Amino acid sequence: MNPDEIITEVWRVRDRYAATHGHDLARMAADLRRREREHPHRVIDRSAASEPTPAEVRDKPGTYGNEA
Repeated sequence: MNPDEIITEVWRVRDRYAATHGHDLARMAADLRRREREHPHRVIDRSAASEPTPAEVRDKPGTYGNEA
């Protein structure tokens, strides 16, 4: 599957979703809020994947010339 096919599929899914809600942004937002309430589990937890601070990078042995 080339990138154009992927983008085309994303657009197709988006358009189908919008059509089921009459292309009404308020209805789509309400549906997404409802889904979020019904499924409170986060799909991606980005809290553990935060970027290290400059001090953490500087103080970590073996990084950026800081040999142990």
